[in-house]
Amino acid sequence: MIIETGTIVFLSLVVLFWRLPTKAKLWFFGHPAWLEIPFGTAAYALHYGTFSGMMAAATAACICFAFVQAGRYLVGTDKQPGVFKL
Repeated sequence: MIIETGTIVFLSLVVLFWRLPTKAKLWFFGHPAWLEIPFGTAAYALHYGTFSGMMAAATAACICFAFVQAGRYLVGTDKQPGVFKL
C-alpha cells in the first residue's frame, strides 16, 4: 500500500514536469537538487502526521531520485546529450 501511494504522489511531479518547456526539463536534469529537494520537502510537509503518509512521501522522494537519474542518462542535461534526443 505504501509503494502504491508513493507512486501516486510521484505522479503529481510527473504531471508538473511534463508541462515544462524542453529547456527547463534539461536544466532540471542538469541541476537535480533544484527538483528533488523541493519535491521531497513538499511531499513530507503535505503527508506529515501519519506513519503511512510519511512512508508514502519517502517512497515518492526515492522514485523522484530514480526518475531524475534515468532522465539524466536517457535525455541528458542542458550541457550534455543523453541517449535519446528530446
